[in-house]
Amino acid sequence: MGLMKYVPWWMKVVVKLILSKLPFSYRFWQRIGIFRHGQTDDPERAIRTFEKYFKKASEHRKLGDGFTCLELGPGDSLLTGGVASAFGAKAVWLVDAGPFANTNTGDFNEVIHKMQNKGRKLPLLSNANSLSETLVELNIHYLTNGTDSLKEIPEGAVDFFWSQVVLEHVSKADFPEFVRQLRRVASPDAIGVHSIDFRDHLSGGLNNLRFTDKIWEGAFFNGAGFYTNRLRPREIIQLFQHAGFATEILSETRWENMPIERRSLAPEFNSMPDEDFMVAEIELLVRPTELAEY
Repeated sequence: MGLMKYVPWWMKVVVKLILSKLPFSYRFWQRIGIFRHGQTDDPERAIRTFEKYFKKASEHRKLGDGFTCLELGPGDSLLTGGVASAFGAKAVWLVDAGPFANTNTGDFNEVIHKMQNKGRKLPLLSNANSLSETLVELNIHYLTNGTDSLKEIPEGAVDFFWSQVVLEHVSKADFPEFVRQLRRVASPDAIGVHSIDFRDHLSGGLNNLRFTDKIWEGAFFNGAGFYTNRLRPREIIQLFQHAGFATEILSETRWENMPIERRSLAPEFNSMPDEDFMVAEIELLVRPTELAEY
């Protein structure tokens, strides 16, 4: 797979478009490493990832025992739900666009064991016979219908929510409703931390901005594994603010120079200033404002 870095971005587009249309399940592509949604199916990585976002949130709001938690886009794993429970979460929601997560009981048990070694014991009352029983006992809810899944969460129920390079994959058409629903489920003093990657997920540049909206948002591209909504940092921040969130950029990664020539941009991006293309990744902190209409 290391040879892929030598493959031109346009060839990756062609190959991934073809592969995404073949009659194989996601689980097949996952096993051979072609398409994957994150890497938190590794217990150690799941623990490190949750700890990272929990620590950042805790620097701005104390999250004691009994908090509630929402991860957006857990991908190939449910393990962060177990880590959240070990940190004191009384309820956890894991929301994704499909049933991508494996249900390996052994990996979940390994997380339980590792957290116990860290002095954090999960509040299991009995010896569950299956992973599904363990999830019920820990009050972990795995919802796989994307934005519509957020509608299943009670209003004001979530204290802490987070995502790791996921929000760029929420479809452009769904994003306003997505943040509106996120504001609805957030408790009054909730806190969210999101890492958002604006690179093209093909070559680490902005080659996805070469395509018109008509092509990129069409069913052929939208359903491919490399789809991103192409919203610029400013636009995502504005959508959060419009939904009723205060925002703060905790960190950002920038390019030194424009990663794409202006003449290569699709017409939809021509009028945007250079600054809209200089940020490769941000870490965004969001909190509900007092007044919001949802």
